Amino acid sequence: MPISLQAQWRLPHSESIPKPLFAWLTDTGSLTEKLKALPGDFQVQVLSETEAFADEHEYQAMGLTTQPVIIREVLLYCAAVPLVYARSIIPVPPANTPAELTQLGNKPLGELLFNRDDIELGPIEIAEFTNNTPVCQLNQQLHGSNATLWGRRRSFHLPEQTILVAEVFLSKAPCYA
Repeated sequence: MPISLQAQWRLPHSESIPKPLFAWLTDTGSLTEKLKALPGDFQVQVLSETEAFADEHEYQAMGLTTQPVIIREVLLYCAAVPLVYARSIIPVPPANTPAELTQLGNKPLGELLFNRDDIELGPIEIAEFTNNTPVCQLNQQLHGSNATLWGRRRSFHLPEQTILVAEVFLSKAPCYA
């Protein structure tokens, strides 16, 4: 850890992406809520949460200069199956940042963000990850699959800061069915 999500991030176009997958990638609502609607218990497993430097493409997506950030990596589970790897980039917060953003524990960040009324959503970008990428190697460990994976990311602009959230659908996610 941390797992880099270096990729060719781009705005979504449906020409080459299967329709069910495209619908999941471009859904503008809360992925947490979508996963909670699936059968089985929803769970967040924190893989790491550390102060470090993000990848350059992440600073560019957030409109930030290089600076220390909190990199939060989690797995989102339904029915005890890991379905999504998520990586969030949170600028090291100023002292007046609400504790809810800095002390999440096993709470889903997405739920917190989508329950705020002072948030401005950035555009969704998507990327494809082939089997030689770190996130696909994680998927291989979890599911024994060398499948190509798809992910999405977007910035969440809050009054106090901008947060970047990237979500990669692991091979057992229903979007591939």
